[in-house]
Amino acid sequence: MAEKSAPPAAGRKKKRVTIADIAERAGVTSGAVSMAINGKRGVSDATRARILAVAKELNWRPSHAAQTLMGKNAEAIGLVLTRPAEVIGEEIFFAKFIAGVQAELSPHGYSLLLQMATDMASEIALHQAWMSDGRVDGILVLDPRVNDPRAQALTALDAPTIIVGGDIDTERMRSIRVDNGAAMRLIVQHLDDLGHTRIAFITGDQSFRHTQERMDEFAQFCIDHGIWGQTLSGNFDPELARLATSRLLAAPQPPTAIVYDSEVMALAGMRAITASSLSIPGDVSIVSWEDSTTCQVLHPTLTALNRDAVALGRVAAGQMLELLAHESTAPTAMEMHVVQRESTAAPR
Repeated sequence: MAEKSAPPAAGRKKKRVTIADIAERAGVTSGAVSMAINGKRGVSDATRARILAVAKELNWRPSHAAQTLMGKNAEAIGLVLTRPAEVIGEEIFFAKFIAGVQAELSPHGYSLLLQMATDMASEIALHQAWMSDGRVDGILVLDPRVNDPRAQALTALDAPTIIVGGDIDTERMRSIRVDNGAAMRLIVQHLDDLGHTRIAFITGDQSFRHTQERMDEFAQFCIDHGIWGQTLSGNFDPELARLATSRLLAAPQPPTAIVYDSEVMALAGMRAITASSLSIPGDVSIVSWEDSTTCQVLHPTLTALNRDAVALGRVAAGQMLELLAHESTAPTAMEMHVVQRESTAAPR
């Protein structure tokens, strides 16, 4: 009796099926396999059918690198999220943005290759690996930084790139401009109209370009309208936002309104305010930069800046497809407005 071959060791990586494996099983040369799977002349119909049957049996898939060498597109767009996993899991913006991207890509036969990174260097390394292996046709970039090294790295790779919130436009790199200053003016104007003269802003990551733009406009609006304004960092971290809120409330003259750079930080701020035996909006009005279903079901319901992150994702993906097709794009203005709910009112 023939001995049975031992099963593969648990956890051992399965060997990738190659053209040579198909050739050996089908009893032909590697050249014949190449002609058969690429639809080229040089093999009979019977031989082609046998080779394709063997390829299917072995579950063969062409490598990304091989497709690139043959001039084929990956039909995939890459996106790396360099944020803590907890933030990505909690912030509704990412889910909505990704949904918008995929909704735009899918009808065109493109998919989204999504990965997380711990820092900027890791993100750049992923971009380099994806492009060199032919795994993606272009790169989407979120959260542009001040003096962002990704722009230079992607330019060196000659990678088609869309930067959401950027300000760079070249032949291979385009930016979707987001007017964070206008959005901040909407928020602070709402509080000013209610009569607030002491307003605080708890920010996200201050290395982000959009955070700096929001901070600049907040400071300028306060100066122009005679408002006492203070900015503290929450770094998109609920615990830091809670501590920042408690620090503000402990001041001799605390703010009567607080703006939070995300709905997750706003929720943490609400807990700090109620823990201090203060009421919302009686003692403190609060506004979230991001709107969500959660904002609508809280008690009190949360006033928030409403911007369509799904539409933003669609625009980003659409501009990428146009960039890959060498088509020009017209600037798209993103609509934003403040939805007033129960968490804001005139100060006492």
